[in-house]
Amino acid sequence: MKWLLAGVAGLAVLVSAVWFGWAQVTERAVTGWLDAREAEGWAVTRGEVSVTGFPSTFVTEFDTLTLADPATGLVWSAPSFTVRQDAWDLTRIEAIWPETHTLASPFERVTITAGDMGSVLDVQPATHLALDASQTRLRDVHIASTLGWETRLAQGRIDMVRQPDTAATYTIVFEATDLTPPADLARLIDPAGVLPGAIPVVLSDAVITFDKPWDLSALEVARPQPVRIALAEARAEWGDLMLRLSGAVDVDDQGRGTGEVTIRAQNWPAMLDMAERGGVLGNGARQSVETALGFLAGLTGRREDLDVTLRLSDGFMFLGPLPIGEGPRLRVR
Repeated sequence: MKWLLAGVAGLAVLVSAVWFGWAQVTERAVTGWLDAREAEGWAVTRGEVSVTGFPSTFVTEFDTLTLADPATGLVWSAPSFTVRQDAWDLTRIEAIWPETHTLASPFERVTITAGDMGSVLDVQPATHLALDASQTRLRDVHIASTLGWETRLAQGRIDMVRQPDTAATYTIVFEATDLTPPADLARLIDPAGVLPGAIPVVLSDAVITFDKPWDLSALEVARPQPVRIALAEARAEWGDLMLRLSGAVDVDDQGRGTGEVTIRAQNWPAMLDMAERGGVLGNGARQSVETALGFLAGLTGRREDLDVTLRLSDGFMFLGPLPIGEGPRLRVR
């Protein structure tokens, strides 16, 4: 019995020594990383950094934290931030954001408030914490900008999984319920205000290849940039309307896309009804637009559904043979 008690006591001492030793390593690694950013010219403001969670977890807590990257002008600031790791699986990291934090650029500052916002990441420690998979949960999110716009989200998730045998190709899924768009966008889509205030369902499912993996260098140096986007589906359902997009686009080093995206609008005549009621389309314009879109819809079999192909080439967008404007620059700031 004495030998058993001695063994248990010895094991407890060993576990305690290992935990406290690794806790010190974790704290030094975190503060060392922040010191390195300051040495590179970042503006770093931080309060106390502590590691708790004995004996089964390492919980690293930051008491106030501000990171300002001079290369991009991005500034993230939070009153607290928590990183959690299980002692038996250090490749699994949970990041927990505070109720309110801010993200600023040279153009605007957004304040993000959330009832729950956290991510679970599976990483590769030997390759600069390269991301294998992540799951981000969102609940009761409110984003407000100094430019005057705001948006709300009741619940959502973002899943990101690196595809097997690839270095930087990820399947990314975004799903949201009750997404309230900014007022300017809502007025553009629904000028008469006849649709519900929130979009019940928003879904995006894509496979994106980046020019390098998402790892710690994405914070330290530069964000990975997309080189190919294969959009399986992007869907938004709002009242009686449904919009679907799918297609594939290659992206050059300037962020210009080349490829085709199929756009399907279900119940598109109702969109014209809303535009007419809102005064965006006069009666004469309504008839012209409806005739043109009706012709395109008739080619696909159902006059209520509109299927068109948006082509991107040399930095411009084309609807069939007709140029409709400059294409978006697909860059991650």
